[in-house]
Amino acid sequence: MAETPQHWIAELERSGFRGSLEPKRSLASLTTFRIGGPAKLLATPTSVDDLGVILSWAARTGISWRILGNGSNILVRDQGVDGVVVRLRRVLDEISVSGTHVDVGAGASFPALARRCAGSGLSGLEFAAGIPGTVGGAIVMNAGWHEFEIGNHVTHVDWIDASGGRQQTLHDDCDFRYRGSRFRDADGVVVAARLHLAKDDPAAITRRLEQFADSRKQNQPTELPSCGSVFLKPEGDFAGRLIEEAGLKGFRVGAAEISTLHANFFVNRGHATAEEMLQLVQHTEAMILQKFGIRLVREFELW
Repeated sequence: MAETPQHWIAELERSGFRGSLEPKRSLASLTTFRIGGPAKLLATPTSVDDLGVILSWAARTGISWRILGNGSNILVRDQGVDGVVVRLRRVLDEISVSGTHVDVGAGASFPALARRCAGSGLSGLEFAAGIPGTVGGAIVMNAGWHEFEIGNHVTHVDWIDASGGRQQTLHDDCDFRYRGSRFRDADGVVVAARLHLAKDDPAAITRRLEQFADSRKQNQPTELPSCGSVFLKPEGDFAGRLIEEAGLKGFRVGAAEISTLHANFFVNRGHATAEEMLQLVQHTEAMILQKFGIRLVREFELW
């Protein structure tokens, strides 16, 4: 098969794909870091069937693919992605409430879901007001805030395997853990989930939700592009505390900077490159290992 985006587009359209297909599309504006080169092909499906077409086509052809949600927790290299990037943001984003159950698509905004649930008098996702991203991404990495995690509320997850087949996994088989699940390592795509929440007064839920949102604004550099937390929590400690203790707050490589507000947030001060950000990450890892003997583990993915 010819390795050109135009050939891929023709193949996908013949296979029945109905969404948009954009060759050599820059990914910087689609990530919260605002960093990164182009995808060889950016595909935006219109439905689960469309997503199945992409995955089955990729399985047949051996073309690599990645899933892009809200673009948080990723750093795209300056040279971009040599494959297909499938964007689910604002796609597969339906939310349906029935009693204490919520059915939600993977492309729905996690904070928007929290607000929808609050308005319906359903408690349990207030913490999501402080976590940018999509529901699909939240499930894959079991997004949370301290003791609060989305995995605690999942009844089942619907996903598509690498060949395009539809699957459903019940909670007990999802292997939810600190910043992970079976879907983080699986060769497939989360498309929807059912959540079970608790009834409460909508006003009380909204107050708690706003407290989480306010805490994020006060303690995180929300005014500058970042990927969210850079490193996972080391056992018995906090990455931000270690980085601050090492005297690295405000340290810069080019336009990439360790936030002076929260040391586990690295920010783009304007036109930072992925190489600059990666050098900053690597320098921090080396310093923390040297000073404390602790190997930090990255929370973001490097594309």
